[in-house]
Amino acid sequence: MRCRFGFPAERRDRWWLRSCGDTAARAATAARTVALLALLAVTCWAGDGAGPKAIGWRGDGTGQYASAEPPTQWDIDEKKNILWQTGIGKGQSTPVVVADRVFVTAEQDLLLCLDRKDGKVMWKADNGPGSVPPEIRMPQNRPPAAPGCGYATPSPVSDGKLVYASYGTGIVVCYGLDGKRKWIAYVGLPQVSEYGRSASPVLAGGKLLVTIGGLVGLDPQSGKTLWTAVEAKPSFGTPAAARIGEVDVAITPNGDIVRLADGKILASGLAKMKYVSPIVHDGVVYFADATSLAYTLPPKADEPLKPEKLWENEDLEGEFFASPICHEGLLYTVSNQGTLYALDAKTGKEVWKSELQIANASGRPGVDTANVYPSLTLVGKHLLLGNDIGATLLLAPGREYKEVARNALDKGCGASPVPDGKQLFLRGGTKLYCISSR
Repeated sequence: MRCRFGFPAERRDRWWLRSCGDTAARAATAARTVALLALLAVTCWAGDGAGPKAIGWRGDGTGQYASAEPPTQWDIDEKKNILWQTGIGKGQSTPVVVADRVFVTAEQDLLLCLDRKDGKVMWKADNGPGSVPPEIRMPQNRPPAAPGCGYATPSPVSDGKLVYASYGTGIVVCYGLDGKRKWIAYVGLPQVSEYGRSASPVLAGGKLLVTIGGLVGLDPQSGKTLWTAVEAKPSFGTPAAARIGEVDVAITPNGDIVRLADGKILASGLAKMKYVSPIVHDGVVYFADATSLAYTLPPKADEPLKPEKLWENEDLEGEFFASPICHEGLLYTVSNQGTLYALDAKTGKEVWKSELQIANASGRPGVDTANVYPSLTLVGKHLLLGNDIGATLLLAPGREYKEVARNALDKGCGASPVPDGKQLFLRGGTKLYCISSR
């Protein structure tokens, strides 16, 4: 969507004249207004400006679900606030909620559609190499995928009418919500990431973006490859979509800014993140890792593009897999060693940090071993984080650490939580759970 002023042009003009009593005042006000409009051009866009907002990994990619109000507590043994649980198979992908349906991928090449009200499987599609038409040439052997990653780690994405999924094999598919396949494509670029492919597809700028051997722009209606940016080297994180002026771009975890109209790289090398995805908030792109950085995006997509470095913080410790959250002036990020950091979003300075009392990879005495894979999620007024053995913490965001609740499933997963309305969807083991106060 695009930002618009909330009053008619002639009323705006009268306000302008009343506000500027002399030439100097008019000039100063004009300068401020131009600056404001430039900022709005960068910050007030979400999703594809040509259509409905896309729903994919972490919702719109930011991990923020401000209107969600699911329960803050659940218990698998007592079935407290567990509306349903459905076996879907192994996988690390995050579910996507589209109206009354929930879409999720599973190993090795499955796309499942569940009924939101009861969790029943409405349809299931196998997208393995055997489903590819003979005219699409594929290698006989699958590319290698590490056991922890598999082939179905990328999360699906939907525009509300169609659902798209990509797999570690290089296969990309599009289905109607009724389960009828619209098209299937194969992107045959070599795998360069050592642990398989995990970046999720993104709908933005009228393109379907997939990270397979580089950043590739597909036609969402046909699956045809429109452009390939092999210089935008892939990592395990998902690119962030943004708009600079009137230009749609994608920002990769390695700090490449790619124009979506033609795949041209406008800037490169802003950061180098192996696992974590960047986020864009209020005209700033954040890269949260052991070395964290923030860049202010320019008001226009001039060539060459020169984002201004806002800050850099090299003092964070550990390895980072979970993607961050930016909320009310604070950037939250958590290490695999179980340290949660709150940084000032304007300066990058540490506001506080806390050693979490859930299983992590720190090896501290008395702490069970687990990985903090799920990305941070803002669920209404709470910050939710967890590990891959099913433990979750709900915190009150703010300038000090404040725990609200802790919960656990019998088994965990590396997938991120997905709230929607009064429900929360969590993947644990081979099951998908719907957390709801009935």
